[in-house]
Order: sequence, then structure tokens, then C-alpha cells
Amino acid sequence: MRGTTIPIRFIAAMLALGLFVAACESSSTPETSAGATTSTTLAPSTTSPDTTEPPTVIASGDLDPAVVEQLTEQIVELIAATEEVRGLPFLTNPTVTILTPEELAARVRIDLEDELDPDELAVDTRLMQLLGKLEPSDDLEMMLVDLYSEQVAGFYDLETAELVIGGEAADLTPLTASVVVHELVHALTNQHFVFNDEYQAMWDEERFDEGAAFQSLLEGDATYFQLVYIQELPLAEQMAMARESLEQMANSSVINSVPVWMQNDLAFPYDTGQVFVESLVSAGGVAAVDAAYTNRPVSTEAVMHPPRFVSGEGALAVEPLALELDGYTTHETSTWGEWGFRLLLDDTAAAGASAQAANGWGGDSYQVLYDNDDVVFALAYKGDTEEDAFELVDAMITYVTETLEMGEGVGETGGVAFTAEDGRYAYIDRIGDGFSFVLATDAAAGAAAADQIRVP
Repeated sequence: MRGTTIPIRFIAAMLALGLFVAACESSSTPETSAGATTSTTLAPSTTSPDTTEPPTVIASGDLDPAVVEQLTEQIVELIAATEEVRGLPFLTNPTVTILTPEELAARVRIDLEDELDPDELAVDTRLMQLLGKLEPSDDLEMMLVDLYSEQVAGFYDLETAELVIGGEAADLTPLTASVVVHELVHALTNQHFVFNDEYQAMWDEERFDEGAAFQSLLEGDATYFQLVYIQELPLAEQMAMARESLEQMANSSVINSVPVWMQNDLAFPYDTGQVFVESLVSAGGVAAVDAAYTNRPVSTEAVMHPPRFVSGEGALAVEPLALELDGYTTHETSTWGEWGFRLLLDDTAAAGASAQAANGWGGDSYQVLYDNDDVVFALAYKGDTEEDAFELVDAMITYVTETLEMGEGVGETGGVAFTAEDGRYAYIDRIGDGFSFVLATDAAAGAAAADQIRVP
């Protein structure tokens, strides 16, 4: 479930984390399956009680047909269980593709390698290094490919309505069964609310904060009802699932090796999304979750603060940035969002004040520009109140001076400018409830951007 590009701030579009989740969403087609496979269509012995057609099962040629048949029967039972916990019937059963674990991991890896644009990834890498989120030696492409290939249990393809799982044993483990339920919730809600085109458009049109908010609804929905399914299992199965999850987490060498901000970003749609959906259920039952697909959260602020979503509080209008620098090209223009500020500040010297500082987010616009060697990040922010802007500016100054080690700033054209010995440049200017921020690898380009940017 992702667009044609992967925004680095929200790279969790495919990988599900958490105690009971080990799944990966993909937008690949069946033709991109990796490994030597052949297709076999099997009809299960029973059908889902709310569907008229049995699911079509496409199985790897490396799997024993008897194993595939037994797995199919279990999937049919999980389709019925998903309908029961989510309170909606399947309109049609999804196609089910069963691969070996190695084929599944290879398919995800190939899909991601096809998805990543090396040129865009190079700019993203320079931006993350400028923001202090990656070291010069970090290989972002390898990081992403390894993350999405590790510990994959299955995924639902929104484009093809295909449930893809990996398994060689005749019985699904309790953990894998719960993952199948998670992915079936995606299949079920997409049939009823038909959100794929709009969801993909959010990423294609660089509506990243909005896309992250909607993703949190999707993953929060699937995670919440996955947990409902788990809670209804016999205690012995719940214990077995917990043990399997702990073993898997202990062996997750890749996720444990990436920066904390990346781990948090991966978890956000599932953890925060699940809390968001739980709040909807508490306030209005499952019908409130269904209604959220029509009246969607449009910012990560709405997901992080459910009462603001319920009250209809929206983002404040901020004019999109349109800076022009000689020799530079715009990489992206979008909204950074409350979650973006939390990611930026949480693991920095300003971490102690990050939650409170980001909490007053009212709206923003950011722009990333680049040339052959350098990158510029510019942002215009508006807080709910003047105090909110002051708190966030204070945290940003700590971030620039201590985390980015750019020293003391000097007054310049109404704001404060920072110039590091290595040529990096930063500029912060606050007026009332808004502020402007520029960060650049080249001081001349940064100063030129600061001359153009205006406090909202």
C-alpha cells in the first residue's frame, strides 16, 4: 500500500511492526513474483458464509499440493473470522497466493528495488544527512530493502486484490494466522470503501502528511481488529503467539540496527493508528471507524489527537512554498506535519520538549531543493497560538545549536542565522504565531532561500 515513490519521513507504507504484526504491504503484480513458481488453482472444501465464490489460490510449484490445500482451508476459516470481527462481509473473496518464505522475501525485495528511484533516493539521503538523521556512511537504499525483506509473513496487494503469504508447513502458526487476518481487513475495507485510488494519489501528489494520516487509519483499523481476533483465541494460542513474536523480535537484526527515528516512523501507522481506531470504537462503535473512511483524518495531528479529529479541527492554511534558487531543482513540496516535527526532534538534544513543542502544530509548508552537490530544506510554520510557535522555535534553536552543532546564531534580516565551519547554514525567524526555517548544506544557497522565505 504505497505510491510510486516512498517519502522517507513515512517509510512504513509496507512493513508492519509490533508485538503481533509481521506483515508487509506491497503494490506489486503477480508477474513480479520471485523464485521458480508455478500456479495451481484450488477450490477449498467450504466457502466463506458471506460469499458465493471460493477464493482462487495460486501456489508456488515448490510447495506440496497437500500442504497448499490444508493452508487454503485455514485461510477460508480466517476469511470468515475476519468478517465476524470486522462486522462486514466480503463482497468477493480475494485471490490468495502462497509462496515459500524465501520466494516471499525475494518478491518483496525485487518489488522494492523496482520501486526505488536512485536519483530521488540520493536527494533523500542528502536531506536526511543534513537533518542529522543519517550518517555519511549510511546506505539508505540497503537499509530500506533489508527492512522490508526481514521477517515478512504476508501482504495484501491493493492494486490486484491479492493476498500473498509465505509458508511451507501445513499449519499456519498462530502469529501468521493473525497477520493473515490483519491483511484480510485491508482486503475487506477496500472492497467496501474503495480507497485505493485516492490513497495512491496522496503519495503521488506529495500529500505526505495526509497520506500518513490515512495510512494510520488503514493500519490502525487492521491492527485493532487483528487484536480483537487474538483476544478471542484460546489462551494457549495467545501464549504461543506471544512466544513466537518475542523470538521474532529478538532475531530482527535489521530493525534493531536502524536509527531510532526510523523505527518510530515504521511503527507509527500501526501503534498510533491502533490507538486512534480504538478511540473511535469507544466513542461510536465500529460504525465510527466505517465513517472515518468517508470523513478521513487529513493530518497526523488528527491521528495523534483523536478529540481534535472528532471536533473537526483542521490545519491552518499556509501558502505552499515556491522558492527559486539559481541552479537548484525542487525535489518535493509538501506538509511536514506534527508527526514530522516529533520525528525531527525526538532523538535530539531538544527531545525533552519535543512533544509539547510539536503539540501546537497548526499548519506548515516545506520545500526541498537540490543541485548536483547540495540540498536546501525550507519550511514555513503556523502554530495554533503565538506561544505554540515560541515553544517550537525554542526547540528548533536547541536542535540547530546542539544536535547539528552549528554554534551560536547571529541576528540577520529579522531572524537568526547560523553558519557552521563546514559551510552548513540555518536560519530561523519567528513573528507572532508563525516562523520560518531554512537549513542548507551550502551557506550561499541557504542565505538566498532565507531572503525569499517569509513568516506565515
